Amino acid sequence: MLQLIDKGKIYFYVIILFILLSIHNKNSIYYFSNFFKIQRIILNSDLDENYNKEIINSLNKYYNFNIYTINQDDLIETFDKYNLINEFSVKKVYPSSIQIHLKKTNLLASFIENNQKIYLGENGKKIKKKLDNNDLPKIFGKFKIDEFFNLRNQLIKNGFNISNFNKFYCFKSNRWDLVYKDQLLIRLPISEIDLSISKLKTFIEDPNLKNIKTIDMRIKNKIIIS
Repeated sequence: MLQLIDKGKIYFYVIILFILLSIHNKNSIYYFSNFFKIQRIILNSDLDENYNKEIINSLNKYYNFNIYTINQDDLIETFDKYNLINEFSVKKVYPSSIQIHLKKTNLLASFIENNQKIYLGENGKKIKKKLDNNDLPKIFGKFKIDEFFNLRNQLIKNGFNISNFNKFYCFKSNRWDLVYKDQLLIRLPISEIDLSISKLKTFIEDPNLKNIKTIDMRIKNKIIIS
């Protein structure tokens, strides 16, 4: 009889222990699942304060995401909306924080589109934000961004400082006129722009040609200076 009672007590205690362990495991699982949810987002950025506030608000939806499963690709859709951002990186600070580093794109020029002033970023994106920057070169006419970048790259390749060009005029024929240092008009040809720009560098640096107003390179194998 004593043996039966002892076995009954043992079974009883085993059942109670099992129940307690089950409850404890559920609490542990709940605790750990919340322990690794994102509770803090730290933004490091060289953008202006108003822009940062807007970005922080757009990041609120990532709170309570699991820090182990979230990755940089999850944030691309959010940051693609902000054309002023050139690049970003994400650092996880365990157990529940992430640090986001943003880098602003450099502004290359401004132009008018649909009666609105637009900025062109070095990332190739159009920026419609109101920015206080009136020292940038201005682009006139309808142009393709990749063609402007091709022109810009050719100028840099040949040792020109882009900031020395005040105006870029793009014509329907895809030909460009440039204004250099607010005084010299350069008329480029439609084709062989790279060859023309390499020759242009020699003319601009010639001390005997300081007073010229126009360099016309539209006719093949001819350079007209006036």
